[in-house]
Amino acid sequence: MKLLTFFFSFLWCWSVFAAKSGDHLPIAAYQVKLESGYTQLRAVTGQVVKQHEANLSFELSGKVHTILFDQGDWVDKGEVIAKQDTQLLEIERLELEAQKAKLKAQLKLAKVEQQRFEKLSKKNHSAAQQLDEVTTQIEVIAAEQSLLDVKLKSVAIRLEKASLTAPFSGLIAQRNVHLGEVASVGQVMFRLLEHNKSQVVLGVPVSLQAYVNDTMVITVSGKQYPAKLLSKGALIDNMSRTLMMRFQLPKGVEVYAGTLARMGISTFTEQPGFWVPLSALTDGVRGTWLVYGVEAGTIVPISVNVHYTDGEYAFVSGALTQYPLIVANGLHKMAANISVEVVQTLNSRSL
Repeated sequence: MKLLTFFFSFLWCWSVFAAKSGDHLPIAAYQVKLESGYTQLRAVTGQVVKQHEANLSFELSGKVHTILFDQGDWVDKGEVIAKQDTQLLEIERLELEAQKAKLKAQLKLAKVEQQRFEKLSKKNHSAAQQLDEVTTQIEVIAAEQSLLDVKLKSVAIRLEKASLTAPFSGLIAQRNVHLGEVASVGQVMFRLLEHNKSQVVLGVPVSLQAYVNDTMVITVSGKQYPAKLLSKGALIDNMSRTLMMRFQLPKGVEVYAGTLARMGISTFTEQPGFWVPLSALTDGVRGTWLVYGVEAGTIVPISVNVHYTDGEYAFVSGALTQYPLIVANGLHKMAANISVEVVQTLNSRSL
């Protein structure tokens, strides 16, 4: 940078001296090269997500009795994360089991009576009615037992649902519950994120969809990763009006969910033209742009059209084929048809 500053200062001093002495003005020239078109890099942004992430909540309301894991802890699939108070359910289960034992005793007695009435009915026809009654009683008891079995199964399911378990292995990203708190149905207790299976969701304009390849380079936290395309999107996002595409990061990449991700998409536009430094452009008349071509020791203004700039160079079209050299910089001290001397030639840039 210091060397470049020194060079421009040297050119300025030489130009002042040349103007006074009538010599040629020293310039740095840039060699132009005809290109068939230009490549444009478009950046799209998104964020890191996990392949599996879940907001965990109890299916039934109840008081939180035990919390076994906290934010930042690792849990394996099937491990219990928290439990609800189940005292009332245990009491209900004991009551049902007692009723079931009572019905079992009643059924045992009814079967004994049934056997006795069956023996009597063979000798005394009057016992037939009593036999029918006890047979019906046995059927009623059996039905009541079936009902109790269903109720006991319901209690067992509610007891099971009182334990909040991990649906997959991962890290607990958030904990939104405290001991003694009454958890309502659907209230988010924990947020669980799968580890080392990271994906990126980016919004890509529809016009750039065709330029997305099966493998793209995505930058996360300053590091670049080759990402595999999982989905090209099916719907347009209502807010950004872009296709939400999903990419799979390499296995083992440790990045946090929600981290900003960036992807560059290269597009090629067919348009014959030339790359020139921005410092070689100057304002023309009525909003046009000019460059100065070098010909036989003098400079000639050439009108050009600017199609694209990348912050350092501009892609332009115009009658530059007959002027292989243009003035690279220092246009503030230039005028048409003045005598110049090329003291440095910069090679053309192709992008």
